[in-house]
Amino acid sequence: MKKIVPFVVLAAAVLGLVALSGRTVSGQAVPGRLALFADMALFTGNGQPRNCFLTNRFKVGEPLGIRATVIDGATGAPAADAEVVAHLTYGGKTVDLPLRYRGPAPGATGGTPNLWTVKWAVPADAPTGIIQMTVSAKDKAGRTAEWKPFPNNQSHLTIVNE
Repeated sequence: MKKIVPFVVLAAAVLGLVALSGRTVSGQAVPGRLALFADMALFTGNGQPRNCFLTNRFKVGEPLGIRATVIDGATGAPAADAEVVAHLTYGGKTVDLPLRYRGPAPGATGGTPNLWTVKWAVPADAPTGIIQMTVSAKDKAGRTAEWKPFPNNQSHLTIVNE
């Protein structure tokens, strides 16, 4: 019995240190990274046949919807404190569109939980062709993430006449 007591005390001390090692101390970097995913959809409004239809081709005046999900890599939970911004570059200028956090889904009625969204009507001065788009996120701990479409131009935001 006397030989077991030091082993139990040592094991308890090691377990305590391991449990405390996951917590951050003031000034210590927050563990994990942010994971960011985004897409583009037609935002015509609830009840409309093509609402939330995934596409990257828009005409002038059409409502482009940008949706994003940001996950805290340390916890696997949504990074609800993140600031998310879409950056559209065209005609020699960059337009920054802050996305709004939608929070958890409203009850059992449906809805997609934990999305950041923004709606942008394609302006008349938008040239036809590819518009460069990225989405960036930054949380209160200073961690950042960036989303870009696939390198294939066919997946980029494109303004069309047709």
